[in-house]
Amino acid sequence: MKVLLFITLLLTIFSCKKESGCYDAQLEQQFRNSFCTSDCPGVIGCDVKTYCNECEANRQGIRVD
Repeated sequence: MKVLLFITLLLTIFSCKKESGCYDAQLEQQFRNSFCTSDCPGVIGCDVKTYCNECEANRQGIRVD
């Protein structure tokens, strides 16, 4: 039972970004080592999730429109 739960958790974690039609691997790679400011006005990414700011969304490969 624990093994099944663990496998399900891993699949969920690794498939989340790919399920989103707006995930951009190049954007994530470009911003991976970027320093983001700590301001947090809140922005909504193209995956309709809220991120602290555009830089944080881009670091996860999500565009902000």
